[in-house]
Amino acid sequence: MTNFQSEISFSKKFLEKRIPKAGSLIGAKTVNRIIGLALFLLGGSREQISNFLEMPVGTFFSLLTRFRNRGVEALIDKRENKHLTLTNRKPVNETETETTETLEAIGATSPCLEVVFGQQSKVITIPPENNKIIVNPSNPLQSKTLILSFMSSGFLTPKEASEFLCLSQRHVRDLSKKLETGDIDALIDKRQGQQKDYVFTEEIKAELIQQYTLNVVTGGSTSSSKITSQINEACNSSVSQRAVRQHEAKLGLNKIKYSLSKLLKELKKKSEPGR
Repeated sequence: MTNFQSEISFSKKFLEKRIPKAGSLIGAKTVNRIIGLALFLLGGSREQISNFLEMPVGTFFSLLTRFRNRGVEALIDKRENKHLTLTNRKPVNETETETTETLEAIGATSPCLEVVFGQQSKVITIPPENNKIIVNPSNPLQSKTLILSFMSSGFLTPKEASEFLCLSQRHVRDLSKKLETGDIDALIDKRQGQQKDYVFTEEIKAELIQQYTLNVVTGGSTSSSKITSQINEACNSSVSQRAVRQHEAKLGLNKIKYSLSKLLKELKKKSEPGR
C-alpha cells in the first residue's frame, strides 16, 4: 500500500472520463470528498489536499471529523443525492444515534441543517415559514462571518460570496482562510489611523476665516502651515494642515484670496481724499 505511486500507473485520459461519470452518478462534491479522503488515507498532507481540491482547509478538517464520527455517510452531499442513503451501519456513539434519529424523524417533512463544531453537532430544522437569517446592518462582521462560513461549507460559491460582500473572489478566499485559522478576530481591520480626531468646532472655523482674511489683508502668508500654526496657537488645538486645507476648500476661502485684495484696494482708493 505504501508503494502505490510506483506500482500503479495513472492515466489522465481515464481520469477525464471517470471523474465526470462518477459525478453524474453520485454528485461532483461527493466524488471530491471521496478523493480527498483517499489521498488523506494514503498519507497526504491535509493542507495540500485541501488546496489541490480547492476546498477550504477548515472544510476538509470538518469532513475528516464527520468521517470519524459517522463513517462513509459523511462523504455524501445530501443536496446532490436526496435519495441516496446508507443503512446497516451501527452508530459509533450515543450522540450520533440521537443525531441520526433526529435526521430520520425530520428529514421527510422539513429541510434541516447540521452544524458541526469539533466533536459537537446540532441538527437545526428549517421551518418553511421562517427560512431566512436576518443580520442587523450595523453588524458587518457578523454578516461577513456568516457568508464566509456558508462559502467554506459549500452553500455558496466564491463568486456568490464575493458578489454579496462586494469584494473580489481572491479577497474572499483570503478572508475565508484567515477566518479558518484566526477566528473572527482575523476579519477585523487592524490598520490604525489618527488616534484622536480633533473636531473642527465652530470656534476653529471662525478662527480659520479670521486668520485667513487677516493674512490676505495684511499681505501675510496664506499657506496651510502658517494658518494651521495660527489656529492652534489661538485655540489651543491640534488640528492638522490637511484638515485646514479641507475646510479652506469647503468654505471657498481660496477663491477670495485675490478678489478680496482687489476689493480692498478699490475701497482704499475710493476712501482717499479728493476722490
